[in-house]
Formats: sequence, C-alpha cells, structure tokens
Amino acid sequence: MNPPRFLFLLCASLAPLAARAASSANYSLGPAALDNAGLTTTSANYHSDTSAGAGAASSSVSYTSRTGFVGQLNDGVGLSIHGSAPLLTVNEGGSIQLSASLVYDDQSTSPLPPDALTWSVLSGPVAGVSAAGLASAGTVYQNAAAVVSGVYQTFSATQEISVLNTNGDNFGTYANDGLPDTWQVQYFGLPPNAMAAPSASPRGNGFNNLQEFAFGMNPTLGTTSPVTWNGTTNVAGGAPTQLATSSSGTFTFRAVYARRKDYVAAQLSYTVEFSGDLLSWKASTATPALLADDGLLQAVSVPYPFFVAGKKARYFRVKVEIP
Repeated sequence: MNPPRFLFLLCASLAPLAARAASSANYSLGPAALDNAGLTTTSANYHSDTSAGAGAASSSVSYTSRTGFVGQLNDGVGLSIHGSAPLLTVNEGGSIQLSASLVYDDQSTSPLPPDALTWSVLSGPVAGVSAAGLASAGTVYQNAAAVVSGVYQTFSATQEISVLNTNGDNFGTYANDGLPDTWQVQYFGLPPNAMAAPSASPRGNGFNNLQEFAFGMNPTLGTTSPVTWNGTTNVAGGAPTQLATSSSGTFTFRAVYARRKDYVAAQLSYTVEFSGDLLSWKASTATPALLADDGLLQAVSVPYPFFVAGKKARYFRVKVEIP
C-alpha cells in the first residue's frame, strides 16, 4: 500500500509597493515605484536603470544624481572662462585658445563650445578674440595684462591674460633700432616719438641716445657729468673721462668710461681710440680693466699709448656701435 501523501501550501500576502506623487511650483512627478536594489523601473515619464542608496548621489557616464536637489534640475548661475593652459599666459604676437563652462547652482560645470560665446577685449594688449575663442596677443615692451570678456545668453565673465615680452626691441616705431623698448618708453613715452631714435640728441649736448644708453646716462637731463665711481662697487653713469695716477714721480694716464654690464646681450661694442692731433686716430688693443661694478654699470679703463702716428697721445674718444 502506498503511504499517504500530503500537499502543503505556503501562502503569503504581499503588500503593493507604496508610491506617492511629488510636486512643486515648477514640476509634478506622477506616482511611480523606485527600486533601490538596482533593478530597472519605468513609468510613463521616465526610465531608470540605477541603484541609488538612501541619501547618496549616484552617477554614470550619462547622468549625475544630485543629492539634495529636488527634481534633479540644473540651474545655471554663472560663467567661467579658461584657456588651453592652467595659467592664462601668452607670448607677445602669439595666440591662446579660450573656452568656457556654464556653472550650475551646485558648482558643477558643463563645457560650452567657444563659438557659443560672444567675445570681446576690454583692455590690454590683446588684438582681438575670434568667434571661435582664439585670442591673439599684440606686441609689448614689458609683461602686461589684458582682460577679455565672454557672454553666453544672460551670463558673462571676464578673464585676465598675461602677455609676455619675449623680444626687447620690437615695440611699435621703436622696433629693431638697437635700443631696448623699455629704455625708450621710460624716457620718451609710448611710440611714436622721433626723439627716441638712436641717432637723436634731445639735449643737443653732443651725445646721441645710443651713447646715452651705452654710458648709463639720462637723455632728458640738461647737463652731462663724467662717469664717477666710489671704491669698487658704486658707479654713476656719465661721459668718458681721464684718470691720471702717479708712481715714483711718473704719471700714467688712462681713459675711463662707463660700460653696461649686459653689453654683450645688448649687442653693444665699445672701441676706445686715441689721437695726438685729433686727425689721426688709433684704436686701443688693450683689454679694459675693471674699476667698479654696481650690477648694472661698470667703470672700465684702458691705458693711453705713448704715441699715435708719431705724435704723443693726448686725446681719446669712445665709439659705441650696434650691429
């Protein structure tokens, strides 16, 4: 006889998932059940394929769930301009690509295409910004700051760009004349100014601007003093002068002049010439001796020769040249 068999039925009553409507002055979300276990949920209004823990933010390559922001609405609150490098610096005559991002109320950002903005230059040596956001720098005589502006819809922002001086002799009408642009602007202001030319002599004292620069003088002063020095450190620029020393009753004469310490970089050449009659001149071949140095100028000297063209050397001059 077969043993009796019993069928047990286990029944459970499953309550439906609770779903409530959410609404505000700006939106209304119909009832729907969200499963926090990572399952897919859908409604007539959305499709969600994510798992969001209570009170946390979740994200994927497609979206970001923003904790504490009802309805996950992004509100733009500002504009941020940035460039192709962390520091917005550009060499004079060069260019830099600008771009911008829209800043939201939670400080997150969304990049904008550069041509979505209206660009302009507010100040400084930037020649212009193209519709595609390419800023073109002008030439400068020293490092200078420029300010550009970008406008997107109702938002606007400004950004400072530092334009770097990479060529010391390329500014306006002062370009390529052998004198540093900074020196010419210091004494003669912004170009154009014909009195800033190397061959010009604003004071009419027999020294042109090239010589004034080479001897460390001020081309705007009305008097000319000889070069002076104190010990081996302090030097004051001025006109070349003569130094006489005596030893055991014998006098030795030397020609002394101020020389810029950076004369090699400035491409300056100094040539000392001697004469016995102001007609025949002979260039000295002696190596200049250093008397003093203040970091900017040097006082140097060369000895007088005994004779020039058969006549006792009595006069000297210093020729200054640039390539």
